[in-house]
Amino acid sequence: MSATSGLNLRPQERRVLVVIVTVLLLVLNALFIWPHFKDWRKQQDTLAKARKTLLAYQQEVTQLPQYQARLQQLEGMGSGVLPADQALQLMRIVQNQAQEKNVAITSIRYVPSGAVANTNTYFDEQAVSISINTGEEELVNFLVALGSGDSMIRVRDMDLHPDPPQYKLNGTITLVASYQKNAPPRPASTPARRGPHPAPPTKKRP
Repeated sequence: MSATSGLNLRPQERRVLVVIVTVLLLVLNALFIWPHFKDWRKQQDTLAKARKTLLAYQQEVTQLPQYQARLQQLEGMGSGVLPADQALQLMRIVQNQAQEKNVAITSIRYVPSGAVANTNTYFDEQAVSISINTGEEELVNFLVALGSGDSMIRVRDMDLHPDPPQYKLNGTITLVASYQKNAPPRPASTPARRGPHPAPPTKKRP
């Protein structure tokens, strides 16, 4: 028994009513349901991105012990080097590496600390400028050796030009090294000063 049988409608009227209801359902779907089909896809994309971000965070958390060990290692670097000896130590390291890698240093000079921009709170920076005359392979080995050690030496500026008669390179290189700052001494705690003892009250005579 159909739903329109209780309305006492003629067959023609029933067909018209069915058509109207069908059109109404299509209009409602077009207005409220079909436009939200893309929302499901957006929700799936958002969920996939959230899962990817969570996985990246979990991977970083697993590497936290390595980061802490590296931090302790960096904090220990240069702790025994006084600020006055940092430039001398940097020059000594550069000269030793240049001698091992067959790099000829024609001149070396200390760069004043004011000329080096230092924005790091935990490290001091010292810089030296060297003039070299060497081959390409020797220069590459020299720079790799400086960067791979524990001295934290890096290249700040480099100006090179070819030396055709000897098939070598001439130029100047500014090298910068970072050293851990010495922690400032804690102020000694001074005992609290005690004021003079109050005089005992005097008894008044009647």
